[in-house]
Amino acid sequence: MIYITRPSPEGDMLTQQLNQANIPATHLPFFKISAGPGLNNLQQQLNQLASSDIVIVVSPQVSHMINQLQPKLNFPKHLRYFAIGRKSAELFSQQSGVHVDYPNEERSEGLLPLLTDLQGRSIIILCGNNGRQLLSKKLIKKAQVTSVECYLRQPIVYPTAILANDIEQQIILVTSVDHLLQLDIYCQDKHKYEAQLIVTSPRIFEKAKQLNWHKVLPIVSANNQFLFKTMITLCHNA
Repeated sequence: MIYITRPSPEGDMLTQQLNQANIPATHLPFFKISAGPGLNNLQQQLNQLASSDIVIVVSPQVSHMINQLQPKLNFPKHLRYFAIGRKSAELFSQQSGVHVDYPNEERSEGLLPLLTDLQGRSIIILCGNNGRQLLSKKLIKKAQVTSVECYLRQPIVYPTAILANDIEQQIILVTSVDHLLQLDIYCQDKHKYEAQLIVTSPRIFEKAKQLNWHKVLPIVSANNQFLFKTMITLCHNA
């Protein structure tokens, strides 16, 4: 069984894709996503930015929340827009009508080299609560950085034994360190020796090793299409 821990709607869509391909998969999100307080003043903050200042979108959840609650937001075209990954860039571009750049290496470390000419610039990071702190810490040395909480992540509580069956057959996808820490609540030692963990960044990989996971596969993208192909390959090889 494959367990997809990323939030809705991306987690739902990936699970559905796998099931349609006759690959048993279950959506097991560890966080519920709700509106963040930063949306209320976002238009005012955008309007205060100068030409070539920067807006960064950290995840698809940003666009989903804006679409639900602030669909009439105006994103000035004189700003520079970036996203962590392709899906985030595509969703935000479709919604806002602006061009959005993103790195081939779809993580914070991959984005940093694209962010040039930062001296004296203002940067708004559209994120969730406690999201992308590494990115903020790196950029604050060079520019004025404001993190805007567009969504909130609230832990979902499951029965303690939710992952107790057929541990040696489990493949578990984790797309953030926070998800990994939540996963640890429901895992036995046997999971860390026998279950296959798939992670989407070196930071998650390093944390998994610290938590004593033995079968950890790092991959280079959290894009659903790439994840789907990875899961199909794993299952066929098995």
